[in-house]
Parts: sequence; structure tokens; C-alpha cells
Amino acid sequence: MAPSTKVLRVGIIGAGANTRSRHIPGFQAIDGVEVVAVCNRSTESGQRVADQFGIARVTVKAADIIEANDIDAICVGTWPYLHHDLTLATLKAGKHLLTEARMAMNLTEARAMHRAAEASDRVAMIVPSPFYLKYEPTLLALLRDGFFGDLLDIHVRG
Repeated sequence: MAPSTKVLRVGIIGAGANTRSRHIPGFQAIDGVEVVAVCNRSTESGQRVADQFGIARVTVKAADIIEANDIDAICVGTWPYLHHDLTLATLKAGKHLLTEARMAMNLTEARAMHRAAEASDRVAMIVPSPFYLKYEPTLLALLRDGFFGDLLDIHVRG
């Protein structure tokens, strides 16, 4: 079977430091992926990102990215208070989704996001937060060893 020649077209909503240092360069390094639009809080800040990375389209309205027929996937790099609404709208629009960590503002939002992802036929994923990576090996070992017993729900505060 021949590899697909279809390009995955990505729109960026929220182009803060992490999105500019990690996600946009990461997408642009993948053959068959093209970042085609960026949405930021101001046209000026969006244009700076577009100029830096050679992105053709700039907007200040997330709906312009979500509703665009020429965008297949969205990277949400906004502050967490926007993740819930943007996630639901993106999945409803039939687009793939990558959301920055922290996923949601509370468990209710997280559950609604999870239900929407489960009901969708799109890929929906969360970027692991780099703030907790140093603890991950210990936590995984404790989980693997059954230290916590049967997990029903997890709440973590740092």
C-alpha cells in the first residue's frame, strides 16, 4: 500500500511561548503536515507568529479556525480556561485536536471533554505537562506495583 499523499492541515489557536517553541516547529518538522493558520489575541501578535513560521493566515477569532473547511486539525495552546469550549467546538466541527495541558478547569469540564472525544471519530489528545515529568517515573512505578489499590478517580494538586 502506497503512503498517503494527503496533507494534514493544522490550525493553531493560541500561540504562546510553548506553542511557538514546541508545537509549531514540531508540526512543521513532520512530512505531510502543514500549519495553515494561527489565531492569537491580537492581529499583531498573530502576525508576528505567522511571519516567524511562514504561516499564511492570521485571525483573532477561534471560530475562523474551527469552522475553516481547509483545516483538518487544531492545536489549542490557550490558557486552560478556554480549553473546554474550544475542545467541544473543535470536535463538533469534525476536526482532530491537540490540547495543551492542563486539560480543563475542573472535573466537570474534563468529563464533558472526554465524552465529546469518545463520541467523536477524531483523534483528541492532551499534551503531557512538562511540570510533572520529574515525578512521572516514581508515580508510574507506584501505580504498577499496586501501591494505590484500585483507582476510581485521581485528583492532583501541586
